[in-house]
Amino acid sequence: MTPRQCQNGTIWNGEECVCVQGFFGYQCKSLRDSFLLEIPEKFNATLGVTVKVTNRNFTKALNNISSPVYWNFTQLFESQMDKAYMSKDFPQYRGVIIRRLLNGSVVVEHDVVMEANYTSDYQKLFENLTKIIKVKIMNETKRLSGDSEVCRASSPLCYDEEATIVSKTVKLGFDLQEQCTQKAAKDYAQFYYVDELDGKLACVTKCTSGTKLQLNCHEGECQLQRRGPRCLCPTSDTHWYWGETCALSTSKSLVYGSVGAVGAVLVVTVVVLTVSLCRSQRKLHRREEYNLSPEWHGEDVPGSFQNIGIWEGENLKEDPFSLKNIYSQFRPSLENVDPTTELHIQRPTVVTTAQ
Repeated sequence: MTPRQCQNGTIWNGEECVCVQGFFGYQCKSLRDSFLLEIPEKFNATLGVTVKVTNRNFTKALNNISSPVYWNFTQLFESQMDKAYMSKDFPQYRGVIIRRLLNGSVVVEHDVVMEANYTSDYQKLFENLTKIIKVKIMNETKRLSGDSEVCRASSPLCYDEEATIVSKTVKLGFDLQEQCTQKAAKDYAQFYYVDELDGKLACVTKCTSGTKLQLNCHEGECQLQRRGPRCLCPTSDTHWYWGETCALSTSKSLVYGSVGAVGAVLVVTVVVLTVSLCRSQRKLHRREEYNLSPEWHGEDVPGSFQNIGIWEGENLKEDPFSLKNIYSQFRPSLENVDPTTELHIQRPTVVTTAQ
């Protein structure tokens, strides 16, 4: 093992590769597809709420968190909220934190603080707690509305029921996704997310087995790359697998058969073309043999013909009495020929000798 064999920016300590976060293995080549999150036994969460106090007027002193006016008002408001939220059906309540005070009469933006034991179904838990908070604050602002007898008789704070707002988002006291980002390999952190794995919260990817969003690669293998999770499709003895999730396949026997059929068709086509070409060449050769004197058919002068160098040897072509020279001067004339004249040819007789 040498320092050059360490991969992904890992450090050689003289004996082995010390892997950076997110990698493991002999040469630190492999990516961790999951790792458990550090979850405290108890964790805090907050939910934003806004109420309007109608029996108090906003003053500049309420903008100064060090002023007695601000301190007295916030202490009074917190004690009133404790009465509203604290109950047996809401044991997770831990108080309120005032974020700011606004004009009109006095608008109070605050967070309701909750503390709960960790559970794998914590999202559903806080969803139910959000409903409880909304019911309690709406009941309180309705009971102590500005025009109610209770408010006018004894309540130090009265509210505007219609101005009450409850946020829909719970903020956890710790960021689970941030833990994923910090523990994952630098160039791959964006592909990790929080999910339940074997009953525990963990940072996982779509290549992690046993998760809800696991990428189904069918016959292939999921691999986390710099572009994100990808399916690597295999090749078996009988099929090629392909497609984004390796869901498509092609039979090797079908491809080989198709290629063989196409090859056979090409061979037959070549043979047919070759035979046809040979026949055409033979016909053309025969025509040239029968056409002994093509020069006789190419004259422009009616009644004339030529036959040059067809039946005589190469040694006679330059002779002044050769056929070439004779035929070049020969011009038949049929003007004085009487076509009605009968031609009489004496029949030959057979002469025999006595033996």
